[in-house]
Amino acid sequence: MGVIAGSCNRKHHQGVDLVIWRRESAWLWFLIDPVGKGGVIGATTNEARAIREACLSIEAILAIP
Repeated sequence: MGVIAGSCNRKHHQGVDLVIWRRESAWLWFLIDPVGKGGVIGATTNEARAIREACLSIEAILAIP
């Protein structure tokens, strides 16, 4: 992934791990889809928004029957 050790912020939401990090002027987030065999990545303008978007993605994934 190319993230320097110590430069990312690991969090958990509803039992799912997510990673938030900054790259130049963008905040990126990544999570592994706990239901499927893939992941989701996103980019936004600030850390709070990255956390919010990642959490909303987790909630949407977990809501799929």
